[in-house]
Amino acid sequence: MKPDDFDRFDSLIQGVADCYGQTITAQGIALRFKMLAQFDYPEVEQAALSIMASRKYTSMPTPADFFEHLGGGSAEDKAEVEAGKVLQAIGRHGGYNSVVFDDPTTQAVIVQAYGGWAQMCAECGVEESEKWFRVNFAKTWAAYKRQGVQVFGVLAGIFEIQNSANGFLEHIPQPKLVGNPEKAQAVLEAGRQMVLEASPQNALLAGQGLSEGTGPREAETLRRP
Repeated sequence: MKPDDFDRFDSLIQGVADCYGQTITAQGIALRFKMLAQFDYPEVEQAALSIMASRKYTSMPTPADFFEHLGGGSAEDKAEVEAGKVLQAIGRHGGYNSVVFDDPTTQAVIVQAYGGWAQMCAECGVEESEKWFRVNFAKTWAAYKRQGVQVFGVLAGIFEIQNSANGFLEHIPQPKLVGNPEKAQAVLEAGRQMVLEASPQNALLAGQGLSEGTGPREAETLRRP
């Protein structure tokens, strides 16, 4: 927001406070304006409408509530969407293909809560039904989002894991981009850059699009069909 947006921001926040039967000081409004200044006013206004349409508490929404709703919906709403996106990707790409999601929080959940893409694909529907997968994934995603937990780069599939372990780098297929292609590509490039910065010797690895942590394992020889 720009400085000349302050007056209508002031009116908006006063309206939100009135909706919840609360009052807010001039200092409180100024602080909120400063914290939300990185966003355009229409985005902030839409977040306020989303909050008022879904929030059941009578206390005044905090700046954290606005951050959750900026970009479309609460963390829980976004988590449900991401859970559906992951299930669709499992059905479409399977555990043999490597993938890159357009959301680094989604990638963090897959890696840290499910042991990686290949393991998640193997266990979804077996160890955890689709119904409970949605519930558990969404709950974890919302928690990770609030804590800023993210993972960038490729989520390795079975082809990449086993061919890399056996030295067949030329047989590692390009990862499938899931969601918004431009955003997924940005997540991929960020991961490659992190690999390069961690160790210049990983330049070849990054150039092949391999994920961090891909290394020798006991596995049968696999090449791309």
